[in-house]
Amino acid sequence: MAQPTTILLALMKLDIGGAETHAVVLCRHLTEMGYRVIMASYGGCFVEEIARYGVKHYRVPLHLPRISYIWQSMREMRRIVAEEGVDLIHAHARIPAFVAAFMGRPPHVRFITTAHFNFDYRYGLKYLSQWGERTIAVSEDIKEHLVRHFGVPAEQIVVIPNGIDTEAFSPAIAGEHPPGRGRPAIVLVSRLDGELATVAQNLIAACAVVYEQAPGMRVSIVGDGNRRAEVAKSAAELNARAGREVVRLLGACTQVNKILVQNDLVVGVSRVALEAMACARPVLLAGPQGFGGLLDAGDLPSFQKDNFTARSRDEQSTVDNLANALREFLRRPPDWRAETGRIFREFVIQEYSGRKMARDVARVYEEVLSTP
Repeated sequence: MAQPTTILLALMKLDIGGAETHAVVLCRHLTEMGYRVIMASYGGCFVEEIARYGVKHYRVPLHLPRISYIWQSMREMRRIVAEEGVDLIHAHARIPAFVAAFMGRPPHVRFITTAHFNFDYRYGLKYLSQWGERTIAVSEDIKEHLVRHFGVPAEQIVVIPNGIDTEAFSPAIAGEHPPGRGRPAIVLVSRLDGELATVAQNLIAACAVVYEQAPGMRVSIVGDGNRRAEVAKSAAELNARAGREVVRLLGACTQVNKILVQNDLVVGVSRVALEAMACARPVLLAGPQGFGGLLDAGDLPSFQKDNFTARSRDEQSTVDNLANALREFLRRPPDWRAETGRIFREFVIQEYSGRKMARDVARVYEEVLSTP
C-alpha cells in the first residue's frame, strides 16, 4: 500500500484569526481526503481542535521575527521534516515562509505558500518575502498585489477563496438559543491587536452614541490580543455610563459558530463575514483596511474581489460610519434580516465551500509534487 502524502502546514500561531481558521478547516478536509497532515506554529487555542482530527502539532517559534527564533525554527523544522517524512511544506505567513525557504530542506521536499492578505512590501520587506514554487492567493486583489509589488509571476499564482465549514457554521445550530429575543444582539469577532483593536474601540464608541435608541442592546467582542486591556477599558467606561452591561469581552474562543448564531448582527471582515453569512446572519463589514457598511444581498459580488475586507473602498471604520450603520440595522425589519440571511447562506454554500477549497488546494499539491 502506498504511503499517504505528508503535508506540513506552517503558521505563526494557532489562535483566533482568518489564516489560522482557514488552516484548521484545510487540515480537517485534507485528512478526510487521505493526506497525512501535521502542523507547526507557536501554538494557540486551536491546537486541541486539530488534535481531534488526528493532526499532530509541533510548537515552533514562528510567531516573531527575532534572529534567535528564526534559527531555532529552522533547526526545529529540519528535524520535523526528517522525522515525519514530510513531502511538502505549505506556509501561511511571511515568517514561516522565510524559514521554509532557507532552512535547508532536502531537495525532494516541496514548498508552497498562501497569501491571506496584502503583505507590506516597504522597508525592504519585499526582499525578505518568499513565495515558494506556487502561491495561493485567497482573492483576486491579493494576486494583483503580489504581481505588482513583489514581482511574483502571475502564472505561479492560483486564486482559491477561503473555505467555510457550512455544517459547523449553520443557522441550524442555534437550537433553543436563537437571536431576536427582543433586544438587539451584536457581536464583533477580531483579534485585538494594532488597528484591529482600533475598530473594536470605534465600535464601542459608536454604541455609546446609539445604545439609548435600542433598549437592551448588548454587544459582545470575541478575540484577544496585545490591546485587549485598552478595549476592556473602553467597554467598562460605556457600561458605567449606561448603568448596565452594554459591552462584554468574551476573549478568544474556538467555538465562534455558537456565538454567531446567537446574535442578530455580526461585525467583521473577511473570514468572519463569510462565517456569519454561512450562519444566515446580517453583516456589518468593518475592518482596519476599509468600511463596507451594512451588507445587502446585491453587495456581495462587489466585495468578492477584495475578500470581503472593504479595502477596495474609500470609506474607513470610523465612529460615525459605524454609528450610522448600527442605526440603519436597527431600522431594518425582521423579514429583511431573515431573507438577507437566507441569501447570504446560499451564496457561501455555492461560492465558499470548505471541501471545495481543500480539493482545489490538493490539486496544487499534486501539481507541484508531480513536477520534477
